[in-house]
Amino acid sequence: MTADKKSPATPAPPAWFAHPGFAALLIFGAVLLAWSNSLSAPFEFDDHASIIDNPTIRHLLPPAWLRPPATAGETVSGRPVLNFTLAVNYALGGLDVRGYHAVNLLIHGFAALALFGIVRRTLALPLFAARPRPDHGVGDLFFAASVALLWALHPLQVESVTYVVQRAESLAGLFSLLTLYCFIRGAGSAPGRSGPWFAAAVGSCLLGVGTKETVVVMPVIILLYDWIFCAGTWRAVWSARGRVHAGLVATWLPLAVLVLGMGGSRGGTFSFTVAGFWSYWVAQLKAVTCYLGLVVWPAPLVFDRAFFRIEHLAEAAPYALVILALVGGTIWGLRRRAPAGFLGACFFILLAPSSLMPGLLQVIVEHRMYLALAAPIVLLVALARRLGPGFGGVLVPVVIVALGTTTFVRNQVYRSELALWQDTAAKSPDNPRAHYNLGLALRKAGRREEAVAEFQRTLRLQPNHAFALFELGKDALQQQRWPAAAEYFTAALAADVHYTDARVNLAQALAALGRTDEAIGQYQAALAAEPGAPDIRTNLAGLLVQQGRVEEGGAMLRDVLVTSPDLAEAHYHLGLALAKSGAATGAEAEFRTAVQLKPAFAAAQRALGNSLAARGDAAGAEAAYREALRLDDGSAENWYALGNLLAKQQRFVDAIAAYRAALQRDPAHVPARNNLANCQLVTGQFDDAIASYEAVLRARPGDATVQRNLDLAREMKRTGGGNR
Repeated sequence: MTADKKSPATPAPPAWFAHPGFAALLIFGAVLLAWSNSLSAPFEFDDHASIIDNPTIRHLLPPAWLRPPATAGETVSGRPVLNFTLAVNYALGGLDVRGYHAVNLLIHGFAALALFGIVRRTLALPLFAARPRPDHGVGDLFFAASVALLWALHPLQVESVTYVVQRAESLAGLFSLLTLYCFIRGAGSAPGRSGPWFAAAVGSCLLGVGTKETVVVMPVIILLYDWIFCAGTWRAVWSARGRVHAGLVATWLPLAVLVLGMGGSRGGTFSFTVAGFWSYWVAQLKAVTCYLGLVVWPAPLVFDRAFFRIEHLAEAAPYALVILALVGGTIWGLRRRAPAGFLGACFFILLAPSSLMPGLLQVIVEHRMYLALAAPIVLLVALARRLGPGFGGVLVPVVIVALGTTTFVRNQVYRSELALWQDTAAKSPDNPRAHYNLGLALRKAGRREEAVAEFQRTLRLQPNHAFALFELGKDALQQQRWPAAAEYFTAALAADVHYTDARVNLAQALAALGRTDEAIGQYQAALAAEPGAPDIRTNLAGLLVQQGRVEEGGAMLRDVLVTSPDLAEAHYHLGLALAKSGAATGAEAEFRTAVQLKPAFAAAQRALGNSLAARGDAAGAEAAYREALRLDDGSAENWYALGNLLAKQQRFVDAIAAYRAALQRDPAHVPARNNLANCQLVTGQFDDAIASYEAVLRARPGDATVQRNLDLAREMKRTGGGNR
C-alpha cells in the first residue's frame, strides 16, 4: 500500500509583492499614467460659469467661497466645499488649467485608494474569515487591487476627472468612500479606539454634503453595511453604533440648509411637478440600463447626450424588465444578508438622487456613475474569481490594460473645445445643445460660416433655442445686416423674455435701422432688469445724445463715469455730447481718453480725427482716420471721414478712392456717394458724376442742391467745359 502524497504547499510570495503599499503605488501610478495626457485640456462648458467667471473663488479671505454663485444653478451653486477647492486652485495658480487638472487627478487617485482599502478590509471581516486562503492572502489583495484599478481606469470616469468642474462628482465620491472606510476602521477597532475613526466618518460625510447633494445617501449605505457585514442584526446595529449612525444622519440638516438656499430646485435645473416626476422616472429606466451597458462595453461615450422622454410605456418595457429583475435580485440578496445584495442596493441607492430628482436638462449623464460604478465592478471581479484563479488572473489584468488604454484615448477628445463638441455632435446628432456649443467652438476658431450652420442646425432641432437665436443675431449684427439681426434678437426675446443681452443687442440693431425711439425703449427695459449696468446706461445715453437730448444724455454719462471711470465707451459718447454742445476742447479730451483706455476703439479714433480736422490739424486727423481704418477696415464711416479730409485738402484722386471704398462696404451710404459725385465733377469725370448724382437723387428725391449739381454736370459734359 502506497502512502498518500500531500500537495506541496504554495510558496509564499515576496513580502513586497504581498504588501498593500505595493498595490497602492501600482493603483496610483496607473491613474497618473492613464490621465497623463489630460493636464492641458482647456476649461469646458460649465467650467466658464463655475470657474472662469466665478468671482467668489478669487480670494480665500474673506471667505466669499462660502457663498458660491446661485443665480442659474451653476455646478458650484450650494456647494461651498467644492467652491473652496476651486478657490485654493485659484490662489495657487490663477486660471492655469493644469493646476485644476492636477487636483482632480489627485482626488481620483485617493478615491481609488480608499476603494482599495474598503474592499481589502471588508474581505478581512469575520463574515469571510472561514474561507481557505492557500495563497497566503495574496488573492484578497489581488481582488481588492483589481477592483480599484478597474474602477479607477474605466473610461466612464473620464468625464468626472477630466472635465474640471465635475470635481463635484469625484470629490463627493472621495468623501463618500472615506466615510465608509473610516466607519469600517472604527467598527474594527478595539473599544476606546474607535472614536476618532467614527468622528472622521461623520466629518467626511459632512464635507461630502457640502460638495454635492448626492452624498445624502451615505448614512443609508453605511447602515446597510453595518447590518450585513458587522453587526448581523438591526438590534446589534443600534446597540453597538447607534450614536454613530445618528451622527451621520445629522449631516442631512446642513444639507437641507444648502438645498433650501438654492430654492429647493438647484436654480431651476430640476422640477418637482408630478408630470415631471413620472416622465423622468420612466426615462430613467432606459438611462440606468444604458449605464449598465457602458460598464461592460464603454462605447459610445458622449459628453452631453440629447434630452429625451419615453412617451409610451411599451417603449419602456424592455428596460423595465431589466431593472425589475435587478431590483428583485437585490431584495432577495438583502433578505439573506448576502454581499451581492449589498452591492445591488449600493448601485441603486447611489444613483437614486439623480435618478429620482427629475432633471430638466439631462437624462443620461456619465459622471453620475462615478461612485455607482464600483458595485458592478466588484461583482464582475468576483465572477472572474469564481471562474478560477488562472482564468481570472489573466482576464482581469488584460481588461485593466484595455480600460486604461481606452481612457487615455478618450482623454484626447478633451484636448480642445472644438474636438469635444465635434465628438459630441457626431455621437448625439439630435442634441441641440451639442450643435450650439459646436457653433461657439467653431466661431472661436475663426470658422464663421460653419458656426452659423451649426446655430441654424440647432434651431431646426429646437426652434425656440434662445442662445442660438442670439448668436445668429450677433453674426448678423457684425455683418451689418440690421433687419436680420433685429429679427433674430426679437425671436430670442420671445423665447426668453428675461434675456437682457438679447434686448441690448436688439436695441443696437434698431438704432442702426434708424428706429431710435424703439431702441431707447429696449435699452430702458434692459436697464430696468439690470439697473446698475454701466454699459446699458452708456448706450442709452448715446442714443439720447443722438436724438438731440444732449443735456439729459450728458448727465447720464457723467453719472456712469463716477462709478466706471475707465469705461472708454462712456468717454466716447460724452465726447459726442460735448461736440454737439459746442465744447470742442472738452470733446477732444474725452476722445483722447477713450482711445487711451481702449486703443482698439475704432469709432473713438474716428471721432478724435473729426475733432482734429475741425480745428485744422489735418496731419493729426489723417493719422487718427488711418488708425481707425487699421482697426476696422470694414467701416464705411471710417473711409467716408478720410475721404472728406482728403477732399478738403483737394487730394481728389485719393478722396475718390476713399469714397469708393466706403460705398463698397455700404452701397447705401448716400453722403459718401454725393461727395464722390462732387469729386468726380471737379476732376472732370462727368459721366461718373452724373451717374452718382442720379443715384443720390433716387435716395433723396427733391434735394435741390444735388439737382443743381446734376444739372451742372450735364451742362459741363454738353459744353465740354472744364475737362481735364
